[in-house]
Amino acid sequence: MFIKVILVIVSYLLGSIPSALIVGKLWKGIDVRKHGSGNLGATNVLRVLGWGPAILVAIMDVGKGILAVYLAQTFLHNDYLFILLCIIAAVIGHSFPIFAEFKGGRSVGVSFGILFYLFPKSSIIIFVIAIIIVAITQYKSVASITCAVIYPFLLYSIEKPPVEYLTGIILVCIFIIYRHIPNVKRLIKGGEHKISWKIKK
Repeated sequence: MFIKVILVIVSYLLGSIPSALIVGKLWKGIDVRKHGSGNLGATNVLRVLGWGPAILVAIMDVGKGILAVYLAQTFLHNDYLFILLCIIAAVIGHSFPIFAEFKGGRSVGVSFGILFYLFPKSSIIIFVIAIIIVAITQYKSVASITCAVIYPFLLYSIEKPPVEYLTGIILVCIFIIYRHIPNVKRLIKGGEHKISWKIKK
């Protein structure tokens, strides 16, 4: 039990690594929380610093999700309940990071890393769908919310995961939708930020 609890804590700490804050500080010495939407995510880094730093942040966020679930599966094997707790801990860590005053991102990147590691087929399909939605609407938030809604159905139809995993993924998707409530409010008011395809220098 001690190892299981430690792994849940480690998963939260991994999720808490503020990739956007780190890259912003190292790239241009700025705190991205004081710019753009103030969100610690790759999208805000794109808005503030451009594509290069944003891609780096996205890779880091996806990577910490992959690492969290890899460690959980390596040490817990088929203990789905505690693997699920590790997944949820990593996702919560990204949104409420202990290393950044509990103000983080929307948990999309870290969640994608987790899902890609566990269910690569469904995750690649949902990634393509997200790109198409962003290309059409120019709203990353619309893509995130839409994909969070359809992913559990896509996952079940393609990969038939254990019920524990499916339940957990549904919870993660609901959490992602919840985290996007401010974006929905801005969309309704017409104030949501669009993705700019221009390359910042």
